Amino acid sequence: MKFIELTAEQFIKEQDNYPLSTFYQTTSWAHIKNTTNWENYYVGIEQEGKIVAICLLLAKKTFLNKKLFYAPRGPLLDYTDCNLLSFFTENVTKFIKSKNGYMLKIDPMITYNTYIDEDKKEEDKQGHIAYQNIIDNNYRHLGFTKGYGTETQFRWSYCLNIENKTIDDIIKNLKTSARGWIRRSQKYPLITKEVKEENLDDFKMVMEHTAERQNHFDRSRNYYQMLQKEFANRCKMLIVYLDVEKYLKENKDDKLYEEIKKEKVKLLPLAASVFILDKERVNYVYGGAIRKYMLLAGQYKYQYDMLKYSTENNYKIYDFGGISGNFDKNDPHYGIYGFKKAFKGYIVEYVGEFDLVINKFYYTAYKIAYKCYKNLRHIIGKIKK
Repeated sequence: MKFIELTAEQFIKEQDNYPLSTFYQTTSWAHIKNTTNWENYYVGIEQEGKIVAICLLLAKKTFLNKKLFYAPRGPLLDYTDCNLLSFFTENVTKFIKSKNGYMLKIDPMITYNTYIDEDKKEEDKQGHIAYQNIIDNNYRHLGFTKGYGTETQFRWSYCLNIENKTIDDIIKNLKTSARGWIRRSQKYPLITKEVKEENLDDFKMVMEHTAERQNHFDRSRNYYQMLQKEFANRCKMLIVYLDVEKYLKENKDDKLYEEIKKEKVKLLPLAASVFILDKERVNYVYGGAIRKYMLLAGQYKYQYDMLKYSTENNYKIYDFGGISGNFDKNDPHYGIYGFKKAFKGYIVEYVGEFDLVINKFYYTAYKIAYKCYKNLRHIIGKIKK
């Protein structure tokens, strides 16, 4: 086996060819992260003339010119192959040292458990083997956590198997509540449009409103433009509008009639979303809705449209994105899970986040600094509330 550095062109040819392939392990994601001061490297392993593992490595200077390395949802390799993982680890350590790095953070999309319901767990045997192999290669596991992290990708997700299904199959299987909301979205004159330059401000307004309502930050206008540019046909950015004139003609007894009557626009923005497409998976990445118009079901309209698109284009998995993993109905994030659960899919628990320590002194300093940073953010958040 041979550890190699790849060109962007070589990486593009390989990036979608692995079972764990994801848009986070692409040159497009590297370019987006470049705008926030992350450097990138493409590495891989060659065996008998064939590339058998690849990894996008992101790197950022933290202090004293030392770099933190991160492989978002990577590396892409067979984690059940002990020799392959050991060879990668040994050589990526040398590579990172040569680039002035002190650690590597990974959070691969390895399924550890799946749940048909909160209390019906199925262990993923391959995932458990992969976990043990990672541990045996001296990666530090950061725990089987719950909640939403701020630095890496979610550890829990909600997915729907759509392989060989039609949109009618999916709608028939929904919980009564979700099916009712889908029907509601079809009752109103809602129009779904792809986001272009001329309606990007409408999209941004919806996303900013949602961020403020949910007490998190929104991405910049430039960020969303970068997503569209870099992922091109792999990015579906949608906005749902209400045709105001038609609504006022047809819905005079509706609860929101008087409120809508005040609006001085022909098309009223209701909800917006971003989906990114992998080879077999549709990823619901960002979404938002205007609170006072949620009864018009704009958020269900774009889900219906994307589910229809996904089944018609032969995707296998529809990933609704992150959930907290806490299924207590009193949990403040339960509403997000409740919305996704109504589509009657399944819960995925990923293996989690690992650190490979390359320089103990700088790693310890990083952990102390990061803990102080998190505490400060917590204090600021409380002050804002």
